[in-house]
Amino acid sequence: MKKQWLGILIAACFACCAFARDTSVPNALRPFDRNRLPTNPIGGGGMHYLGGPVFEKAPTVYVVWYGNWTAKDKRIIDYYFAHLGGSTQNKINSTYSDSTNKFVPNKVKHSVQNDYHDNYSLGKSLSGDGQIQQIVANAIRGGHLPGNSNGVYFVLTYTDVTDPGFCSQFCGYHGPSSSIVSGKIIKYAMVGNPDQCKSGCETSFILGDTGSPNNDPGADGTTAIMWHEFSETMSDPEVNVDTAWESNFCGESGDCCAWLFGKVKKDSHGHLYTNVIGGKEYAMQEMAKLLSKSRHGNVPFDCKNVF
Repeated sequence: MKKQWLGILIAACFACCAFARDTSVPNALRPFDRNRLPTNPIGGGGMHYLGGPVFEKAPTVYVVWYGNWTAKDKRIIDYYFAHLGGSTQNKINSTYSDSTNKFVPNKVKHSVQNDYHDNYSLGKSLSGDGQIQQIVANAIRGGHLPGNSNGVYFVLTYTDVTDPGFCSQFCGYHGPSSSIVSGKIIKYAMVGNPDQCKSGCETSFILGDTGSPNNDPGADGTTAIMWHEFSETMSDPEVNVDTAWESNFCGESGDCCAWLFGKVKKDSHGHLYTNVIGGKEYAMQEMAKLLSKSRHGNVPFDCKNVF
């Protein structure tokens, strides 16, 4: 119990602060570090619009299950993205617009038909981002998933899969690729199962919870990292190619609120959560909500769990 309340206290203390920007691993959620002092992101001058596009149409979320993810794991993650559209959580992303004056829609498309199971096609010791992109490309070329430039392709690696930098430098990352499908910019993300490094990447553990809202800390934690990468892809889909939104101080929308949880609640079983999506509870980080529709100068923002 003492550990659980310590987690709540940490979350409360972080409710108005975030880590300063770390540029060692671009476009990535870096692991939580209890020894690294937080700083105030708003004091860094807000968000800046740099001219790139945002997602203007409802995105389709595709999931490549790399390895032996369980049926329970899949249900928790699939349910979240099938019900995220229209939620007060995803509405935060709709505060971002681009030079066409179009805003990110509060809509998301996902079903189990958008999933593909890859049974360790490249082995259990991956060599880095090149192989992550290859996994997506193979799924598309094999006819398992379509090549959709209005989609977000998640490669989720199971607990027995290693990838350089995972757990030590990042929990997940996202980016655009022009090589996955010729003539298209495909948006993709890598997220590993945080059971590999609970103290750095698993939300419920970091909060001090002995379990998780859906009784599966690995899948719940994976969903939380996916929320981070999904949101950043919505507001900055072509990061480092044609960047849209970024703070000079803390990075993209998820980076500026990384490991901030806002109001943490306790469910009927004593597990900690922040958001209800559909009929399920999830423990999620906050996201940068813009406080102005302007795209000029320093656009103020606040870290929120719901709009």
